[in-house]
Amino acid sequence: MRLLTSFIFLLTFTQNALAQDCVDIFDAKKQLVVTTMLCPSAMIEDLTQLHKHILETHPDPTYYGELNDLSNAFQNAKASMSQPLSVFDFMLVINKYLSVLKDSHSGINPKQFLNSVNPNRQVLPFFVEQIDGHFFISSAHDSNFLIGAELLQIDGFKVAQLFDLGKALSLNEGDATAARDEIASEYMSVAYNLRSMSLKTPRMATVTCVDLKGDTIQQTIPFTASWKYFLSTLFEDKEDNVNVIFDEQNNGILTINSFEPLSLSHFKKQIDAFFSEVKQRNCQNVYIDLRNNLGGLLRAEEYLYSYINTNKTPIQTNYLYKRSDYDRFALLTPIQQMQFVNRAKNVYPNGLISKEYDFYKLPKGATHTILYDYIPQNNLDYVFKGDCKLILNENSMSASVLFAGWFRHIQRGEILGATCMGGMGGTFGNPAVITLAHSQIDVMVSTLKFTPLHVQERVLAPIEPDVPLKATREDILERRDPFLRYLKGYQK
Repeated sequence: MRLLTSFIFLLTFTQNALAQDCVDIFDAKKQLVVTTMLCPSAMIEDLTQLHKHILETHPDPTYYGELNDLSNAFQNAKASMSQPLSVFDFMLVINKYLSVLKDSHSGINPKQFLNSVNPNRQVLPFFVEQIDGHFFISSAHDSNFLIGAELLQIDGFKVAQLFDLGKALSLNEGDATAARDEIASEYMSVAYNLRSMSLKTPRMATVTCVDLKGDTIQQTIPFTASWKYFLSTLFEDKEDNVNVIFDEQNNGILTINSFEPLSLSHFKKQIDAFFSEVKQRNCQNVYIDLRNNLGGLLRAEEYLYSYINTNKTPIQTNYLYKRSDYDRFALLTPIQQMQFVNRAKNVYPNGLISKEYDFYKLPKGATHTILYDYIPQNNLDYVFKGDCKLILNENSMSASVLFAGWFRHIQRGEILGATCMGGMGGTFGNPAVITLAHSQIDVMVSTLKFTPLHVQERVLAPIEPDVPLKATREDILERRDPFLRYLKGYQK
C-alpha cells in the first residue's frame, strides 16, 4: 500500500512538474521563443486550428502533391507533440507541416518574433552570401564584423547548423529548392538570433571566421538593442519602388522593387516615363530587374508586360478561388461589397464581374475557376521591340514569377540571375494571415491559385536563368552588383 501511495505521489509530482514547465499562451513581449515551452495540448490545438483553416480556405492543398500528403503531415506533426516543445521548435514543426503544400504563400514569417517584440531585446544582425558551399559575411549592423570573411561558427553554432535551421524556416513554391536554399542563407541570421537573443541582458557573440589572408580568427562582437538596429535602418538610403538607369552604352535598365505601389496610377506613370525615354533615346537594349521583387498587384505586372508584348499575346490566366471568410470578396468592407454587388447586377450576366458575382453567391467551401483574358494596353500605345532581358533571383516571387512565366512563354529574351520562387505553371497568391491562439505564431495561407491557360498539367519545375549570375567574394568586398559586373563584361 505504501509503495502504491508513493508511486501515485511520484506520478502526480511528475505531472505537476511538467505542467509547471510549459505554458498555454506565449507572450512574445516577455518571453523568448527558445526558452518558453508550450504544453502539448496547446500545440495540438494550434495545429488543429491551422489544419482546419487550410481545409476551409486553401484553393487546392494537393496541387503540388498527393491527396493524403497534408493529412499525413498533420498526423506526423501531432505525433511530435507528446512532450512540451519550445516555441522555436514548434515553429519548425508548423513550417515542416506547411512545407508539404510547396506553396510560397503558405508559411510562417520567421522574423515575426524578432520584429514584434519589446525594443530592448538584444540582437546581432548580420547577413551572409553563399558561394560554392561557403558562407561569406556580406553586411552587418556592427562594424566589427569582417566583411568578406568566411563565416565558420558563431558561439556554439556552426554554419552548417544555421543553414539547416534556415532551410527549416524557409518556404518553397513547387520544386524551387535552389531558391529556397538561397533564402535559407538569408534566414541563418534570423535562426541564430531567435536561438540566442536575450530580453535585456547585454550579450557578446564569439564569431569564428577565415579572414582575407586565410587565417582563422575569433572576434568578440556585442549584441545591440533591437530599437537601435531598427532606428539605424530608418536612416538608410531607401530605394524607390521604381528605379531607372540609362548607361553609357544607351542601355535602359528598369528596376522594379515591388508590384505593390502605394498608387497604381503613379506606378503606371513611372513605367510610361521609362519607356518614353527608351523610345526617345532609341535604345536597342532594355533590362528589367525584378530581383527581390516579392510581387503585388497583377495589374501592375501586366501593365509592364504591355510594353514588351511584341506579338500582342493575351494574358490568359485561370484564377482558382475557394469561397471562405478569407477570400478576396469576403474581405471587402460592407460598403465595398454593396458596391460590387450593385455593379455586377447592373451588367449581369455580361462581363467578367458577372463571373465574379457567380462565385460570390456560392456557399462557403465551394471552389470556382474564372478565366481572366485580355491584352494589356498602356498609355503610350507603344511596344518596345528591341532586345529585352529579365533579371531574377530567389526573392523574385508571386507576380514576379507570373511575369517571368509570360516573358519566357512569348520567348521575349534571356533571363539572367538565379532561380526564382516558382515555375511556368503560375503560383499561389492572395494570402490571408491567421494567428495561432496559443503560440501566437502568424501563419499566412493562400486563397488563390493563378495558372496560365496554356499550362495543361501540373508544373513543379522552377524557372531557371539562361545566364546564371552569382556574387563573388570580390563583389562582396567591392560592394558591386554582379549584374552590373556582367553588363560591363558583356559589352566589351
